Amino acid sequence: MASCLVNVKEVWDRQRKNSPIYALLLEDIEVYHAETGLIKARLLVKSLHVNSKGTLHGTLSACVVDWASGMAIASHGATSTGVSTDMSVSFLSTAKEGDIVEIEGRTGKVGKTLAFTTVTISKETEGKRTIVVQGSHTKYVRQ
Repeated sequence: MASCLVNVKEVWDRQRKNSPIYALLLEDIEVYHAETGLIKARLLVKSLHVNSKGTLHGTLSACVVDWASGMAIASHGATSTGVSTDMSVSFLSTAKEGDIVEIEGRTGKVGKTLAFTTVTISKETEGKRTIVVQGSHTKYVRQ
C-alpha cells in the first residue's frame, strides 16, 4: 500500500509540474490513500472552484474526474495515466466554498489498451455523506 501511494504521489507531482490547469485548480489536493485500483483524496473548495452561484463548478468537477481516474490508473504502478477517450459526469448535489470534498477514484479494469474508471466526489454534512458528483472515464493506456 505504501509503495502504491508513493507511486501515485510521484505521478501527481510530475503531472502538476507539466499541467498548468492541474497546477491552478488542484494545487492543494491531498492524496492520502492509495492501493491497487483505488485512490482517496480531499480538496478544500475555494473561490476559484465555484461558479457564479457559489457552488462547485462543473469544469472543476470534470477536471477532478479526469485527474482522479488517472491517479487510480497510477495506483497500478503505471507512470503514464493515459489519454481520455470518453468521460461522463453526473451532478447529483452541490458543494460550496469552505466545504471539504472527498474524492475516490477506482479502476474497474485496466487492460492492454483501455482503462475503465469511476470517480465519486462527496461531502459530509452533519455526519451524513452526500455524493456531489459521480463520473466514469475511459482512457487509452497502451504504452
